[in-house]
Amino acid sequence: LNGTFGALVESDPPLTPTQVLRADVGAEMKAIWHRAGGILILRGLSALTPEELVAFSAHFGEVEQALTGGRAHAKLPGVPVLRLGNVQDAEGNLISVPSSSAALLPPDGCCQYRPEDRQPVWHTDGCHRRRKPIGSAFFCRAAPAEGAQTCFADAAAGWASLSPDEQERLEGLECICSLAHHDRTIQLRRPEYPTLTPEQRAANPPQRVPLALVHPATGRKALYGFNTSTCCVVPKGTPCDQASLDRYDLEGLEDPSVGIVRDLLPRFTAPPFTVVWKWREGDLVVWDNRATLHTGSGYDENKYVREMWRTTILPEE
Repeated sequence: LNGTFGALVESDPPLTPTQVLRADVGAEMKAIWHRAGGILILRGLSALTPEELVAFSAHFGEVEQALTGGRAHAKLPGVPVLRLGNVQDAEGNLISVPSSSAALLPPDGCCQYRPEDRQPVWHTDGCHRRRKPIGSAFFCRAAPAEGAQTCFADAAAGWASLSPDEQERLEGLECICSLAHHDRTIQLRRPEYPTLTPEQRAANPPQRVPLALVHPATGRKALYGFNTSTCCVVPKGTPCDQASLDRYDLEGLEDPSVGIVRDLLPRFTAPPFTVVWKWREGDLVVWDNRATLHTGSGYDENKYVREMWRTTILPEE
């Protein structure tokens, strides 16, 4: 899709769930996923069921069965699939997780990070988790005619573009990531976004993750550890006091040290490293958190309905 980054699989007649659920096809899909830098897109799977999405996701790793705090209302019945978008039930209650960003892409469609307004909201999923997800499968049920693109950046190619001195400096750092900080930060922009209860916060303590991660399958190193959960960046092993963590979690404040990563984002999300994907119903994307960054874009939520199904993929134990 952009040099060696990203692979699109489509056919005429369109792919069927039966085809993509075969074990031999799944093994080939996983190999393509790794070769393409962690972005695999399948087009034309409109008939895919939630159960089939779970089975397809299992080609890439273990499908997470439980959902993390504050999202039970958006779980599809009987399957470990999360609904994202602006879907409501008959009483007008939101039964999906809203987008973390309402910002549209600029008219030229460029998704490069803009320091002046911190948009788009580039990130890697799950950095705050004890058991870090290796990726997600994202399936489109309903797509707005305008907006709602998902953008992907090649975090390994971005890392390779850094000078040796830059790489050495960054390899000595780690990020402190908190789910409570993530949710509170988003709620400051989108008041309808749920935050954690005190019990959920206690069950999801902050995690330390390396700023540079070596992919276990490809051996490539990539920028890692940055999303809205990232509270601060510290030299490896440096403690963070509880008062600071409380400010990050309860007020949504971000430590200035996170600027170390933010300063890299315009380079990592420049056009040579990115793919902008315009969704159609039946599209299925699998991304690799260990090799990519991604971001969503906004759309007119009063005019359009967006419904996406997502599974979370864990490393196989």
